This record gives sequence, C-alpha cells and structure tokens, in this order.
Amino acid sequence: MHPELFKLGPVTLYSYGLFVALGFLAATMVSGYRAKKAGLLTGKIMDLNIYSFLAAIIGARVLYILTETAHYRQYPDQIWKIWEGGLVFYGGLIGGLLFYFWYTKRHKLDPLQTADILIPGVALGQSLGRLGCFFRGCCYGVKSGYFGVVFPDIGDNLPHVPTQLIESAATLLIFIFLMKKKPRYKGELFVLYLLCYAPARFLIEFLRADERGPELFKVLSVSQFISLLFTALAVFLYVRLRSKNS
Repeated sequence: MHPELFKLGPVTLYSYGLFVALGFLAATMVSGYRAKKAGLLTGKIMDLNIYSFLAAIIGARVLYILTETAHYRQYPDQIWKIWEGGLVFYGGLIGGLLFYFWYTKRHKLDPLQTADILIPGVALGQSLGRLGCFFRGCCYGVKSGYFGVVFPDIGDNLPHVPTQLIESAATLLIFIFLMKKKPRYKGELFVLYLLCYAPARFLIEFLRADERGPELFKVLSVSQFISLLFTALAVFLYVRLRSKNS
C-alpha cells in the first residue's frame, strides 16, 4: 500500500488525508450544484457543508479514540495525527448531524429538504474516503485465499479481503441511486441513504479483521450496533414521513 504518496522537504502528502480532502471537495461541489438547482441560497448550504464536515471529523476521531482507548493511553501523542488515519464514519455522522440540526434551526432552513440536498454528496465523499483507507492499509478484511490484497502493515504477507474497496463501491452505488431518485416528499433521500448504508455497513463489518474496539454482547462490533440503531431510525422515519405525506 502507499500511506505516503511523496515527500517534499519537511512536507509529507498522506494518501489517507488526500482522499478525505477529495471526498470533502466532491461532496461540496455536489451539494452546491443541488442547492442551486433547488433554488436555495448556496452560500448557507456551503457554510453548512464546511462546518458539518469539521464537526464530522471531530466526531469521527472521538469515536475512534473511544474504541481504541488502550492504544491512546500508551501513545497519547498520536491522538491528533488524523492525517495518518483513525476516523470512524459513524462518529462523523453523529457529530455532523448534531451540528446540522443546530445550524438549520439557527438559520431557519428546512432540515428535511436540506438533508436531501446534502446526503448524495455525503455518499460520494464516503466512497472517496474509503479509497484513502485502502491506500493507508487500514480497515482491512479477513484472510482470503480466493480474492484478496496483501497489506504490508499487517505483517502476515497473506491476502485479505479489501473491505475498503467493497464499501467504496457500495457508497458509490448509493450516490448514483440518490442522484437519480426523484424524492416524493422531503426527507426521503436522507431516509433512503440510511436504509441503504446502515445494512450494507452491518454486513461488511462481518468481513473486517482490523481492530475496531470491544465487541458488544461478544457478537457485534461497535459499528454494527450503531448500524442497527440507524436502520431502526430509518424505518421509523420512512413510515412516519410516508404516512404523513400520503
């Protein structure tokens, strides 16, 4: 893998940080296009996109640190090195949503309509971000004798399932689906995103073999447990919004 793309003097370009940045830029461009098409003030949407991204980075890092507490107690100086990897998407989603609801309420934006505008870009950003995980060599899968990639940092010189690429492909398909889907009511795209992503993430987690913190109930990873919660939330919102707008 290639965690470091190149060095220019004291500056190192990390593949993980590059793809996260590309994901953010792609999400911002998509959100701006969709906001303009919907006739909304693109300035507020862009501000919301930027600040939500920053809140998401904080949330993603906090959840990662919580799942790897033992490691960061031993190496506290690594807490801030997010460019080397170590973000949990669900932590970012929670952090971003908390800021999102505060911002939309403060600026009197329709939260459901705005969510539909932003969420396809989120899926595209995820797809690019997972490519960063692949080049970094983190978030790898179980050993595989049929379909796999050797990740040098693991040290076993054996092929592992590239779960990063699987999730990248899944979120790219979700992005395409959401871009083509014409919502019948406000909030439908956001709900459909959760209904697509949360179950997909739940299943992909069974293929993961990297350290992901403690298993809950000795069966589920933290991300799988959160996936179940978001799936239940999505079903509730789907039924509620559909009945409300029928």
